[in-house]
Amino acid sequence: MSTDKKQDSANSLDLRGLMCPEPVLRTKKLLDQKPEGAVEVLVDSDINVMNLTRLANSLGLSLHSKEKDGGYMVVISKKNESEAGRIPHNHDVSQTASASGQKASSQKSANTSVVFIAKDTFGEGDRDFSVNLLNVFLQTILQAGHKPQAILLANTGVRLMDPDSSVRKVLDEFKEAGIEVLACGLCVEFYGLKEKIKAEQITNMYAICEYLFSADKVISP
Repeated sequence: MSTDKKQDSANSLDLRGLMCPEPVLRTKKLLDQKPEGAVEVLVDSDINVMNLTRLANSLGLSLHSKEKDGGYMVVISKKNESEAGRIPHNHDVSQTASASGQKASSQKSANTSVVFIAKDTFGEGDRDFSVNLLNVFLQTILQAGHKPQAILLANTGVRLMDPDSSVRKVLDEFKEAGIEVLACGLCVEFYGLKEKIKAEQITNMYAICEYLFSADKVISP
């Protein structure tokens, strides 16, 4: 959609029906225009709440959300930064969102790297071999002791998060090692994987760009 809803005001946005990453971009634009106070954002999915949580935490702002009108009302405030990322108990959003949002926009440390995977194979060629090669590539990163800041998945790369994927196991091992594994939400919905991937592992293109541009190195197989 190209126009704001009629309910939009100086301090609120109705962003239901907008595709990722539009809700994040419009919310950030409104926040940038406000030196203080709170903004209210109405969205229609828990993925959008998760994405806004990442945004709020990356900016050091507090966030509260509740169900409203079949969607979610998200309130982001600049008044109390000590409560950044606090979500009320009636909305089940993992605190992983807080950590990943802060990692993406925090001050860049030395030799940070991210792995960006935009397809479900390693290069071109025989499909089965290329999928296996990608699995070997990721296992080698782990076994060699490399610790990228995040594994970012987009386009057909999000298929690797499918529980039936032969690569899913090694991605879970990255997560267990404290490394973020995040999938593009727009891609997850396009390939029908929303019900198979945990909400805290679904992100948006804005956050992906933050990771890519803040890293010293981007590795893409």
